[in-house]
This record gives sequence, structure tokens and C-alpha cells, in this order.
Amino acid sequence: MARTTFNGPVASDNGFVFPTATAAVLGDAADAINTVNKTVGKTVQDIATGIIYVATGTSATSAWKGSNASTVTPS
Repeated sequence: MARTTFNGPVASDNGFVFPTATAAVLGDAADAINTVNKTVGKTVQDIATGIIYVATGTSATSAWKGSNASTVTPS
């Protein structure tokens, strides 16, 4: 995976687009959202609720913390 390092604020004229998945998909350890390129801090938006989830680890069973203080732990 490519990585870019920079200093200062990030600006976007078109907004930021996150990958999308439902909480049910985030809870499935076998789903690609948990097995392909999962990194600490990866951000995903639940397309059903609008909740933003952030990965806490790199393993398929690492939890996702939600913007509403919820936690989804894949199993």
C-alpha cells in the first residue's frame, strides 16, 4: 500500500469518500473489509446508518469503533 507523509492541513474541493459497509459486514471476520488492506485507523462509513467506524487493529478480528461510541468486533 502506498503511503504519503506531509505536514499541514488537508483540503479537498470535492470532499472525502470513505469505503462503505454495513455494521453486519464489519462484523464478519471473513469479509474482505476485514481481510484486505485493514490498517489501524482505516475509516469506513455504514451505508445504512451513516455511522463512521475506525479500525483499531490490522487483524480480521480487530474491533471497529463507531462515531456513536459503539463497537463492532468481527467474528
